[in-house]
Amino acid sequence: MANDRSLPTRERLLAAALERFSRDGWGGTSIRDLARDVGIRESSVYKHFGSKQEIFDALLERADARLATVASGLGVVVDSPPAAVPAYVGITEQRLVEVADGFFTAVLHDAELVALRRLFVVNQYRDPEIGRRLRDYWVGRPVAFQSAVFTELIATGELRPGLDPEMVALSFFGPVLALIQLAETGEADEQRARAMLAAHVRHFRSTHLRES
Repeated sequence: MANDRSLPTRERLLAAALERFSRDGWGGTSIRDLARDVGIRESSVYKHFGSKQEIFDALLERADARLATVASGLGVVVDSPPAAVPAYVGITEQRLVEVADGFFTAVLHDAELVALRRLFVVNQYRDPEIGRRLRDYWVGRPVAFQSAVFTELIATGELRPGLDPEMVALSFFGPVLALIQLAETGEADEQRARAMLAAHVRHFRSTHLRES
């Protein structure tokens, strides 16, 4: 993709950066490397991005847009917790499983999201600050978002009263992260992980939904 001349230079730079960062790490990649990968002068990179940090920020923004597209295709939104809540009020068990499985598929198989997760794994030890930002992206932000959603669902009576929204978010999202790790080890394990994801969603719903 970095060498696809039909794409704008900015997009080619982002593709090259994602590939390089996920393979060689943040510190192991230079602006010169990216210019060489794309086939432009190093000085030309700065016409599109002021620094390597700006390139990294743009990758996160593009991942946000990708996740928003995935969410829209599943009939939900991830723009803000208040906007997300209506889709989950009265949601059926099967529908909730479908939504969870849809996000699961995107995280496992969307090339850009896969590379961004690999970037996190590579950089969390090599570069603590980049690792921190990626950990916030893949763990901190989702838990905070879900905590806010669960706060609303508890307040509206959708979930049992007295629950701690952050603990509810952790109890939902923690197993999902573990199942993503399991699914990455092979096709058979992915199928097992999907079955466990569906079981997890059903169990979560049965234990947290307010009894009618």
